Amino acid sequence: MFRKLIHITLFGSFMLSACGGAAQRPINTPETAKGDLPSLTGNWTITMTHSGGIMGLSRSVAIDSTGSYTVRDDRADKTSTGQLSENELGKLIEVVRSSTYSPNTDPYGCADCFIYNIEITSNGVNFSAQVDDVTIEKSGLANLVVALRDIIE
Repeated sequence: MFRKLIHITLFGSFMLSACGGAAQRPINTPETAKGDLPSLTGNWTITMTHSGGIMGLSRSVAIDSTGSYTVRDDRADKTSTGQLSENELGKLIEVVRSSTYSPNTDPYGCADCFIYNIEITSNGVNFSAQVDDVTIEKSGLANLVVALRDIIE
């Protein structure tokens, strides 16, 4: 009985330690200078990968300057394509134009957060950033993430 209690206690301690504490920033975190996102003129692309969480989500969206988009859900093994209306495309461009990125420099902890990797390429300018549920608000990218998640969903 005592042995069983020790095993349960050790297992419980292990499970609790996996859900708390200060998480380290992933080694492959893209770093980008603070400031405005690239201007979306000419041919451009925006991609966002939405991953993580307790369920191990892995979805992505890629949009180009014509408004054509591709959504991929790796867990469901599904890919779909579509076309944004001129109004939807205009709103997305406005969200990018009005966003100012501020990278997180504070230590944080978030074991089961969603992670958002965003890449924008326009006129030879590349922008990449990674935010999560804890850092998204201070990053200045919350509205862009919401807009891109709406397209995914």
